[in-house]
This record gives sequence, C-alpha cells and structure tokens, in this order.
Amino acid sequence: MRCNLIIEMKSLIVTITNENGHVTGEYTVECVERPGLDSEEYDSRYTIDLIRAAAERHEYLSDFQQPSPLSSVSATFYWQNPKQAIRLNNVNELWQEVHTLLLGARLNFATARMLKRLEDEHSEATNTDAHARFELHLDKMERFHLAVFEMARVEDLIVRMMYEFFGDGFIDVDETKDGWEKKLTWDNMKEELNKRGKPDKNPHQGVEAMDDTEYQKLMEVIRRYRSPEVLELVRYRDIRTHRVAPSVDHPELAVEVFAAGALTAGTPTRILMTRRNAEYQFLDLYSHAKKVYAHLLRMLLELNEIIHA
Repeated sequence: MRCNLIIEMKSLIVTITNENGHVTGEYTVECVERPGLDSEEYDSRYTIDLIRAAAERHEYLSDFQQPSPLSSVSATFYWQNPKQAIRLNNVNELWQEVHTLLLGARLNFATARMLKRLEDEHSEATNTDAHARFELHLDKMERFHLAVFEMARVEDLIVRMMYEFFGDGFIDVDETKDGWEKKLTWDNMKEELNKRGKPDKNPHQGVEAMDDTEYQKLMEVIRRYRSPEVLELVRYRDIRTHRVAPSVDHPELAVEVFAAGALTAGTPTRILMTRRNAEYQFLDLYSHAKKVYAHLLRMLLELNEIIHA
C-alpha cells in the first residue's frame, strides 16, 4: 500500500494505492489555518500519522489475545417455563456483548500504543512537532480511556449474566422500575452467592441447587477477579471519572485542585505552580492494561464453562 499526499491551494489530496498500482481510496483534506504553524506541513504530517496509526496498529494487537467466541449454543425453549428460556437466551446475548467489548478493548489498546510511538517520533524542537505531540497524545488517551471503559463494562455484564442465569430473586430488584439494573452490583452478587448453605440467610434456590464442584469453581473465579493489576486500573479509572483527570506523560496539561476546607487561617499554600512530574506514565498504564486483559480473558473462559445456556 502506498499513500500519496498532494498539496493544492491549502488542500491535501490523500490517495491510497495498493501494490498492484490500483487506487483503493482517495480523499481531500482541507487545511485549516493554524496561527504560528505551516498548516500544509502540519496537516500533511498529522494525516500520515493517523494513517500509520490505523495501518500499523496490528504490531501491538499481539499484546492482547484474540478472544474466542464465548457463546455459540442457543437456549432451548421450555414450554413449561418460557421465562427461564428467555433468561437463558439473555445469557447468550450477554456473552456476545462481552465478546464485542473485548474486541473493542483489544483494538483501542493497540491503537493507543501505536499513537504513543508516533507521538514519541516527534521532537519538541518546532511548533509543528510540539502541536503534533499534543494532538497525538490526546488521541492516544481517548483510545486508552475508551478501552478501559470497555473493560469496566465487562465487570457489569458478569453481574447481569449471573442474574439472568440464576433467575428471579437472585438479586432483589423490580424490573418494572426505571434504573433497576443499577442494583445489579458486584457486591450484591457476591452477597447472594455467599448465602449458599445458610438457611437463615434465605439463599436463592438456583445457587443452592448447584453442584458442589461447580459452585466452588464459580467462587474461585469470582474471588480471583480483582487482582492487583485490576485494582490499579480501576483506581486510575475512578480517579479520572470522579476527580480531576490525572496527568499522563505531560504534567503541564494537568490541573491541581486543593481541599480548601482543610486549610486554616495562616496556613501557607502555593498557587499558580507548574507541575514537574506526571502522575502516570502511559507505558506503565499500558503494561497494566495488558495484564488486566489477559487476566480477565482467562477468567471469562472459565466462567463460560459454568455460566452458559
């Protein structure tokens, strides 16, 4: 594949040509004026970076195992219990969504890593390079945060699958009310599973009816989920979700908000200071993400052997 960039009147004509000389795609990009920058030079280099991000991200896909299909069996329809048949079908549907989320996380993590490589190929010697680094950094973090969100959704869906698998009453919710799914939490799921063998706790009949070996396997999988790597990534996600965004690679892009209520009169404090160190390095976060993905995929394959239609 070859990419040609032609500049005409502050426009870029991007042409993709395969090895046989056939044009497989062409697109015109209008160069936007950027004060202090050569807009044609900037748009040319940035466009090439984005093409490379898509064309070369496969180099990092191998960091994340391709997930095998997690559901391929259709639920049998029971005429005596159609509600149970629907719930088992829901389990299959949820496994399909988990599979899709893993594919998305894998692609987004690999793309983020490729964008990091492209970012590092630019020095900060010129305004063009500095702006390219900044925009590639933002693209990198957007992809990374999307992948982290997709991984978090898998945790939510595990709880929903357990709820559908065991059926009515596993977690006490009213499905006729808006927002009922918010009660399907990891802690509520564990609480219900731990009621097994405790008649005074009113355990769910589906949990009680499980084979002892299957139940032990299930609990081992659930207890093993929140590994140190998972907790580290969850902590980063929670900071970004509920507090000011933590700085990654570039401390100058971050803000610092103080707990003013904890200060007393006469307490010295600093304002308008410049951060010198980032709270996180992207490559460290990426390393954690690889471990979390591998850990989660192993756990899902084990869970799939137990929770299925």
